[in-house]
Amino acid sequence: MLPPRPTTAELVRLTTDGKAKADPVFIAGGAELVFTLFEAPTRTSLMRLRLADGSVTRLHPDATTSEFEATFSADGSVYAFVQSRGNLNLRLVIRDTKTGTDSTFSPGGGFACIRRPAFAPDGSRVAFGIPAATGQQIVSVDPRGQDRKTLAVEGLNAWPCYSPDGKQIAFCSSREGGYDLFVMNADGSSPKRLVKRAGMDARPVWSPDGKRIAFTGLVDGNYEIFVVNSDGSGLVTAVAHPERDDYSAWHPSGKKLVFVGERNGKSDLYLVDHP
Repeated sequence: MLPPRPTTAELVRLTTDGKAKADPVFIAGGAELVFTLFEAPTRTSLMRLRLADGSVTRLHPDATTSEFEATFSADGSVYAFVQSRGNLNLRLVIRDTKTGTDSTFSPGGGFACIRRPAFAPDGSRVAFGIPAATGQQIVSVDPRGQDRKTLAVEGLNAWPCYSPDGKQIAFCSSREGGYDLFVMNADGSSPKRLVKRAGMDARPVWSPDGKRIAFTGLVDGNYEIFVVNSDGSGLVTAVAHPERDDYSAWHPSGKKLVFVGERNGKSDLYLVDHP
């Protein structure tokens, strides 16, 4: 049985260029968004959107290679992103905004990559997915890109996201046969599946109060956005449309979701109420 469908809600369109986008995240207390823009088939850039005037600028004007999947500590003092080094080799860059210094974590030489980093709210750890001989693991490192710890091993594990109190991590995993939404303690212990659906689940994000998790789910070949309580109850469909809806993120108020919506074949950022 499908979860309840959303009532008709007004969408606020935040961008109008129609280009492919991903990974929006609110910063500056909700006054700005950082997102990934697919500028060309071989180039992605991190962009900053100021909601007050709708202006969009590059987060890193001097970047010379593809960058994407930005994640920020709660106070914005440190953030991380994925940077391409060419030839399908992706490293993690961790930037301290106070000192202007960068630390990095490299997955190794050759065809190696890290994906979807997520900062702990206090800035003490960064979790991310990394290929392993048995599938894909979730690991974490400190803000210097050191002290690597393995958090999730079994199957394909991806899209970690820390809870607002830093005590849990939501993630998606194939460990029980499908590709479902799980929650584990921040040290990787006590993994628990929250949602079991027929389609793939991906990209979980916690609400600011820690009571709900929004995520992308595949339904009949199309991506929709769902919200579930953090204990696995109360699954609802938050955004559904014949075209793709993906990459959701909570507004700091906890009453709105931003997402990448495809409308008439064009992709833009939209804001929708979800009280």
